[in-house]
Amino acid sequence: MRGGSIFFLLVLFWGCSKVSESSTKIIGHGGTGLNIQSAIYHDNSLEAIQYALSLPHCYGVEVDVRMDSEGELWLFHDEQLNQGTNMDGTIESSSTSALTTAHYQTLKKEALVRLNEETKAVLSEGFCFLDLKAVANTSWDLFRSALLSLQLDTTKTALIVNNWQAFEALKDDFSMYFSVSDWDQMNLSLLENQPRLQGICLRNEEITREEVNFLKSINKKVIVYEMRSPSGIKKALKKNPDYVLTDDLKLTIGMVYP
Repeated sequence: MRGGSIFFLLVLFWGCSKVSESSTKIIGHGGTGLNIQSAIYHDNSLEAIQYALSLPHCYGVEVDVRMDSEGELWLFHDEQLNQGTNMDGTIESSSTSALTTAHYQTLKKEALVRLNEETKAVLSEGFCFLDLKAVANTSWDLFRSALLSLQLDTTKTALIVNNWQAFEALKDDFSMYFSVSDWDQMNLSLLENQPRLQGICLRNEEITREEVNFLKSINKKVIVYEMRSPSGIKKALKKNPDYVLTDDLKLTIGMVYP
């Protein structure tokens, strides 16, 4: 196994150091994690989502959503399909029929996942963050229509967006979180005056515990992501954000729960 002995020792060591004071909800990033060698399944695959939601204390998953050339929604992280699949081009330039033949270039060859009734049923087993990916000519009205047609349970689903056009188009129908690259990018006055904005999402290294506490004081929730090492996960949990999108789901669960 790749680094099996080292991984076991890390889990043993960090498992003995619980972050028991954390009230943070644990979310599987892309299912069971992005860009992590120990992941059993490819991120955003149905198999990864099902496995993540089968784990005790996993509150839910985050998945990436793109819209194809016919207005159908797919779970896929990268801009280019040749980054990990058997296809070229992009989701946005591909037809629905072409994408039904797409699969990841992994040992298990997991199929690309269409966001439809079957997928919705799986996602409803836990809480779900839909991270909406867009290109320059994205029609947010079409995106909204596609999402509304699914009749998602809005008590168990929230959207993550990274531009205000998306927020304005979707805020009346969904629980919304805004993704920023760093603390300085945030307009705190705007945050305070947007009651429909539930909170913000940013990298673990870009926020402190004091900043997390400040956002909570103005009734905004905090999602942090990009944590793959044991030390990074522990630092994130000690900041006590509302959610962590973890890339090592089992290790994170082990740090919080005996």
